[in-house]
Amino acid sequence: MFKLTFKFPLSKADEATEKLYIHDIYNVFYESPITITKTDYGYGYYENEDEFVDFNIVVESDDIEEARNQKNLIMNTLKVNEIKIESINNVELNETLEPIDLNNGWVLCSPEYEVEGKNKINFIPQGAFGTGLHETTQDCLRYILDEDFKNKSVLDIGTGSGILSIATAIKKAETVVAVDIRDVNEEIQLNASLNELDNIDVYVGNILENEITFKDKFDYIIINIGGEETQMFMDFINNHIKKGGTLLVSGLVEWTFDLVADKIKDYGYTLISSCQTNEWCTALLTKI
Repeated sequence: MFKLTFKFPLSKADEATEKLYIHDIYNVFYESPITITKTDYGYGYYENEDEFVDFNIVVESDDIEEARNQKNLIMNTLKVNEIKIESINNVELNETLEPIDLNNGWVLCSPEYEVEGKNKINFIPQGAFGTGLHETTQDCLRYILDEDFKNKSVLDIGTGSGILSIATAIKKAETVVAVDIRDVNEEIQLNASLNELDNIDVYVGNILENEITFKDKFDYIIINIGGEETQMFMDFINNHIKKGGTLLVSGLVEWTFDLVADKIKDYGYTLISSCQTNEWCTALLTKI
């Protein structure tokens, strides 16, 4: 295999990609230079469109002549003066997860890892948010794994990879409903099966647009998608949590944690406890 690399303005990257697609050149990738910005509820970013980026095309052939032919085609199509050709080895995607010790007697890791003296959650990351690496996911897991979910019903809003739903099921939740706007069913069911679980129901759609509706109320609701989003969901949450039920909220940042917590309390909730890892905050509340 070969990689072709050349400099190209980011502002014209989409246009260039479309031109290459017309010539059946699809293995195109580049990294957008971005500037991270701080927002009221977390972080945002913007692309530095006036900069040049390294445009990369992978040629899936061991024939150097094929790579040279693609180089000439690209130079003529995009009016590029210089393209570097580099031989590369075949790359396989690594679907294993290095063990994450939650320091509470539980370890999150790929099935092939052997864990001694601790409980294990088998997990293979597939791309959805919630791999266990982020501070908010780990703090939520610690709260969940410290709970007894026996005979309890759980709703996980913005479930992503489903790791939090899986943790509640491992802790003996009776029913678990995982909701996401993206189709993450296959990923969740895969990781559920690795832990011999069969009680997680995945729903795909926008619950705020009534694409999904639930008649039942839940003992425990989880939402780990950000402070602004939590406020958007509070009417829905309040209509679907049982009196005395528990609400686990994360994805909050320290500079607006008190603001979001007060908004939740206005709906009739009492703060049980909270924790913070770096700038990320997690809160456990109960419905009065």
